[in-house]
Amino acid sequence: MKLTELKPQFVKYEPVEGRHGWRYTDDLAAADGIKYLCPKCWIANSGPVGTHMIISCQPGKVPDDFLGPGRWHLRGTSYDDLSLVGVTSDSVLLLGGCGAHFFVRAGQIEMC
Repeated sequence: MKLTELKPQFVKYEPVEGRHGWRYTDDLAAADGIKYLCPKCWIANSGPVGTHMIISCQPGKVPDDFLGPGRWHLRGTSYDDLSLVGVTSDSVLLLGGCGAHFFVRAGQIEMC
């Protein structure tokens, strides 16, 4: 599955009045993370209806106590060739909810 199928969007972390907040950006270099639909739930739901979003954050860009565990460097030039390179592991593992486990490598989703 291609990352582009999961409606990805680069995001910039912008807290407002003490609350966590995000704005969308088209600038990969300025992005603090990436928001995209869950690949496991996309498959289970045969598309976006009923599929939740995931935000993968870059290290040092978002408070460590928010949206964790896990931090990934965004490597690539666009959604088409993006890889998530982890601080401790390259895989994305959701510890709650659907328990999705996957890699994002060169713009492709590889389920574990």
